[in-house]
Amino acid sequence: MNEDLKIPNLERLSVVVATILLAFAITQFIQIPAGNSSVSLGGFIIPFNFNLSTIITISIAGMTASGVDWILRDHPYLAGRTTIPHLLIPAITAWVQSVILNNMADTPVKWIAFTVGGIFLLAVILAEYIVIFPEDYRKPIATALLTAFIYAMLLALLVALDTTDQRLIISLPAVGLATGILSMRVFQFQSEQQWPLLPSMVCLLVTTQFSAALHYLPVSPLSHGLIILGILYFTINFILSLDRGVSTQRAVIESIIPLLLIWLVAIWIN
Repeated sequence: MNEDLKIPNLERLSVVVATILLAFAITQFIQIPAGNSSVSLGGFIIPFNFNLSTIITISIAGMTASGVDWILRDHPYLAGRTTIPHLLIPAITAWVQSVILNNMADTPVKWIAFTVGGIFLLAVILAEYIVIFPEDYRKPIATALLTAFIYAMLLALLVALDTTDQRLIISLPAVGLATGILSMRVFQFQSEQQWPLLPSMVCLLVTTQFSAALHYLPVSPLSHGLIILGILYFTINFILSLDRGVSTQRAVIESIIPLLLIWLVAIWIN
């Protein structure tokens, strides 16, 4: 590997990306009937479906995290430090892409989404590799791209869950997991905290509350996704502004303007 350019080992990168895409492709051709089961919670019987696609979706996320760790270990600046923060976005990216593909109809659009998703995943891995070195001149661009990827992934997941009309007990944990992990990564980019658990938990609680409230309302999937995305964007910006010492009034004003713009778009397209 060229230490001046700080590019990943291309052989490792190609093996990891090709393996993940192969797993995506195999999943689309395997059709196994869902196994119906149920769980008793507080006296209520909650049915749920569990099939091979569920197992593969979870396995792909874990396989992606393992493969990205293998790639990042070759970085000269890592020097034995943990790679866990850099594994979050690639794993969530693979998970979200798997959820989207599994819920799409077998049309040419599905394979366009497959191709775009592969390019998307490759860009995420490269960006995570770049941000390891704090003095890399490409880091600001990579950080901006990863932040944009985070919001795009969350929007795609929200739309996919709402489009397939998932039960609240299925969609809510997925939304909470995604918003909690992805918001944590944004805070890692923008603050000095290595593990900003408290602010990410605030984002998780706020977004899941709004998602639960919107679940049974007559809102289109895209509008639903934009409303939750606006809430998350507002919460993250508000917390970051307070962390920088900005007054509460100014923090609210600076954060609520993009929220209102996003909500106006959501209302317009609903």
